[in-house]
Amino acid sequence: MKLLRCVMVSAMCAFLLSTSALLYATDDPGTVKEEISADKAAIQAERAKMEGNAEAAKADEAVLRNDIVAAKQAGDYEKANALKAQLKAVHMANIQERQEDRKDLHDAKKELRQDVRAARTGRGR
Repeated sequence: MKLLRCVMVSAMCAFLLSTSALLYATDDPGTVKEEISADKAAIQAERAKMEGNAEAAKADEAVLRNDIVAAKQAGDYEKANALKAQLKAVHMANIQERQEDRKDLHDAKKELRQDVRAARTGRGR
């Protein structure tokens, strides 16, 4: 699961970097709209990635919680405690990933605002 997420995130980052490099290659007025639409697409992609990561995190934690309940019902308290520790570590990693996703979304929104601001100032000249 985590490998798949890492691959998806790296592929999306590579796409965004290549797209932004192409857009900033020229200062043509026609590219301003393209930059803004690319930024909007990046924000949508970031939100979709965040939703996917959140669903995967919830599923991972739910599996661990179910395993803890099963271990307790079986009387294996040592395994239940180990699973609790694992759940805590997974939860902390998921929180960290969520914070990073929110930062990436914030950065994408900031870039969109800068492009819109640049388009407005360019139009007023």
